[in-house]
Amino acid sequence: MYTWPAWLGATSDRALVVIAALAVGACGDSSVAGDAGGGGTETGGAPASGAGGGNGGAYPEGLSEHTIEVNGVERRFRVHVPPATSEPLALVFVLHGGGGEGLDVTILGEHPLSVFRSVADREGFVVVYPGGLPANDATGKAGWVDCRADNTVSSGADDVGFLAALVEQLGAEFSLSRERRFMTGGSNGAQMTHAFAFNRADLVGAVATGSGSLPETPLAGPCTSGPSQPLPILVLHGTADTQMPWEGGCVANVGGACNRGRVISAEATRDRWLEINGLEAVTPTETVIEVSFTDGGPAHRFDYAGAYPVQWWRLDGAGHTTPSQTVLTPPNQVTGIQCEDIEFAEVVWDFFAGQLPD
Repeated sequence: MYTWPAWLGATSDRALVVIAALAVGACGDSSVAGDAGGGGTETGGAPASGAGGGNGGAYPEGLSEHTIEVNGVERRFRVHVPPATSEPLALVFVLHGGGGEGLDVTILGEHPLSVFRSVADREGFVVVYPGGLPANDATGKAGWVDCRADNTVSSGADDVGFLAALVEQLGAEFSLSRERRFMTGGSNGAQMTHAFAFNRADLVGAVATGSGSLPETPLAGPCTSGPSQPLPILVLHGTADTQMPWEGGCVANVGGACNRGRVISAEATRDRWLEINGLEAVTPTETVIEVSFTDGGPAHRFDYAGAYPVQWWRLDGAGHTTPSQTVLTPPNQVTGIQCEDIEFAEVVWDFFAGQLPD
């Protein structure tokens, strides 16, 4: 039985929901690239610095910025603590994309990833926004070193090590075990989330990715042989994404050099996780959500039930922009049409909440 999510509001003649049992489809091919943002009407101030407030004085209510040194490199991150929360429900690590806003995805109304802050205030979990390092390209904008062996413009940083240190430190400071720590990201942040899951599945209870596929040529080691254990995962992708191509191929292929490497298709990425989680023979339940009739098409959710569930979202006609109902981006030639049928932060939290221990 599908429960109509509260964030969609009451059912009406504007919303269509269809549930059906489908056989597992054949493999396809897909990919993901840089960060896509959007405009909005909400406002959000700059983060406070370092100390003050609850949680031992380190993390005040609201948004604050901090640093951590990992392998001799100082790394930045922001923490959003909901008001009057002495014992948070969970930690959610949200990874920005590459080549875009970086840590400024935290600014309310400026990027769909900022909506995690609003959801956190309502639900009582802490959001952590880690910051990537500048890429070795003409833009010099922040990005992540994920599992692509053929990405020649990455910073070369040990981002798995940075995120592992951050997850362990924040988990200890907020007294939250692995089962209450989650990671998600969009675009290059989604690719990094995959990479972290392949390398350190022991540190988080579930992950979720938006518009980010697995590499065609992965790095040796855990990126090829991992993950060490199954992990619940939500995977979301638009069928008209050209930056992280739905059918697979070069990532954000500006200039035609394919210097950001190649990815497998979105469907092949899904199928790899079905294999990892032992769900290849499972018939999914499909839910179709169409709230906006002015975007590229409906959002299809496929639930593969099991001890380590996979939730797969196919966004018909959607491009690379993070889906949102509140922070909207006009259609454009680079990132395409934004899906307005769902709120990425809401569907991700719904999935994570379902993995919390009783």
